[in-house]
Amino acid sequence: MRKQLLMLAVLLACVGITTAQSLMTVAEARYDGDSDGIPDLLGQVVSIVAVATCEGNTFSTSGSSLSFYVQDTTAGINVYSYTEYEPPGGVQAGDSLSITGEIAIYNGLTEIKPTIQMVELGVTTVPDPLQMYRHQGVTESLEGLLLVFGNESAGEWVTVATVPESSGGGYNFEVWNGQTVVAIRVNESTGINISGVQPGDKYFITGIGGQYDSEEPYNSGYQLLPRYQTDLVPFFPDIGSYFHLDIKGSPSDPSSPGNPFAPCLGELTYIEYGGSSGMTFTLTVFDRAGREVAHLVESRSGGDVMEWNGHDDNDEILPMGPYILLLEGIDGSGDRKTTTETVVIASPME
Repeated sequence: MRKQLLMLAVLLACVGITTAQSLMTVAEARYDGDSDGIPDLLGQVVSIVAVATCEGNTFSTSGSSLSFYVQDTTAGINVYSYTEYEPPGGVQAGDSLSITGEIAIYNGLTEIKPTIQMVELGVTTVPDPLQMYRHQGVTESLEGLLLVFGNESAGEWVTVATVPESSGGGYNFEVWNGQTVVAIRVNESTGINISGVQPGDKYFITGIGGQYDSEEPYNSGYQLLPRYQTDLVPFFPDIGSYFHLDIKGSPSDPSSPGNPFAPCLGELTYIEYGGSSGMTFTLTVFDRAGREVAHLVESRSGGDVMEWNGHDDNDEILPMGPYILLLEGIDGSGDRKTTTETVVIASPME
């Protein structure tokens, strides 16, 4: 045991020597100055120190390789490695790792491939996931970071938009985060069971920002990659199963105006709609002349609570006055129901 400890001390000392001249933050290692989707240091060997946010084989597609993610306070990155570089005892979530390797790219995903060493420096805690806001999606700057979509305290969740489909060693489906579609990729290697996921279901979802884009300029194909079953947390908001359309204030601030509301002051109105299981909904805003000015929901499964900022389809604030919200619901047998509500866009008092 004393001999092993001595060897480890020597090894760590060597790590300090080899990384002292070239140690980078993760953001520096993956930097893309011209925003072409390709890291500036592609093919170069760099050294980083970062924390693993999952186990080494979490996203591995074969027994002879590792695929996992690490991050520091600046950014995150995928680590793709053959097991010959795996530290003794493997890679566990929370491990602090010193990695020296080559910057690479695979279908738009920036990676570091250990070519010299990967050494465990100790065990710490997995960083808290970065809270995503409503209408926010996965972007290049979020690639490799641990993220969470949905915030119960703020009355926000994501709604499943599509049925999970099998694809290349995993499953793909989409969720609505407000008005933004987020692609979810569940790898078979994670062991996550998504057999119960259906359109209209509500979730809080934690995962790692990923990308799969086979063509340059590598500016699309962003995904959220759950790691564990516990990363998918079902949520059951109190939305009635009767066919309805209600206008209200913020779920987290019942005293907010709701109706009327003043978009020019940054105020929002919150719209709850719902109906029977299996019903799809379309929600449209009309002005006093009967013209369609905003399309808020298009053939979306399941009831929900959504916010509206009083903007039209061109993202312009609508003039003050009354507007009609038309909710259309179509059930599994094709029967159509409609209902309307009036919402008033106000201006601030002089």
